[in-house]
Amino acid sequence: MRVIEALAVQPAGLALSDLSRHLGLPKTSLFSMLRALESEAYVENAGGVYRLGPAALRLGALIGGGDTLERRLSPLLAPIVTKAQETVLLAVPTEDHREVRYIAIADGPQAVRYAATIGLRRPLYCTASGRAVLAFSDPVIVRDYLARAPRPQHTPHTATSKAALLDVIAEVRRAGVAETRDQMFMGLWGFGAPVFDAQRTVVASLMIAAPADRARRKRAALVAAVREGAEEMSRVLGLSGEYIPAR
Repeated sequence: MRVIEALAVQPAGLALSDLSRHLGLPKTSLFSMLRALESEAYVENAGGVYRLGPAALRLGALIGGGDTLERRLSPLLAPIVTKAQETVLLAVPTEDHREVRYIAIADGPQAVRYAATIGLRRPLYCTASGRAVLAFSDPVIVRDYLARAPRPQHTPHTATSKAALLDVIAEVRRAGVAETRDQMFMGLWGFGAPVFDAQRTVVASLMIAAPADRARRKRAALVAAVREGAEEMSRVLGLSGEYIPAR
């Protein structure tokens, strides 16, 4: 539990040596603990950096009575699934503003559909949920992200350059919807829209994910569903005025 607690206050994660020093534990003993925690998804290892895994995040939500946003907004997912007939996800930005984390998921009715788990993290630059958050984040956060965040090439189509992402951000701000095609995974399309609080701070994003063949056929309906759903969530959180002001 000390390991879990130490990683909980370091969202970006810690290397084995740093965690060992922080906890005052020998590396060999600590490594065995981490292996056990990793096997049950309480911890995940990304390039030698350990951070909380989805099981620990679910446990934290249970202990804390659930995420406030999750409690308030998750009941709105089911009607969007009915309208879109695809998987609908609610994500929040991580503390380091490098990723989004899924806090609520409503699966679509199709046999072949996008599957994800609560607590799963996804990068900002190549996912619809991430781009919806990035586009409406504070300009300081956007500049820091474009200057420092790693952006690996997941598919032949993944946009990674600063210039390409600046164009993406401008389009998302104009349309109010982020669209991704074959960016994180081949054959997957995503549609994301920002969720704002009463101060017009982007606190979450709503995403609809679908296989490419179905997304292509009903693109207009999915764009409308995700935008309308995210606007409704923003109203629930107290947003007034235009959802996406004209630029």
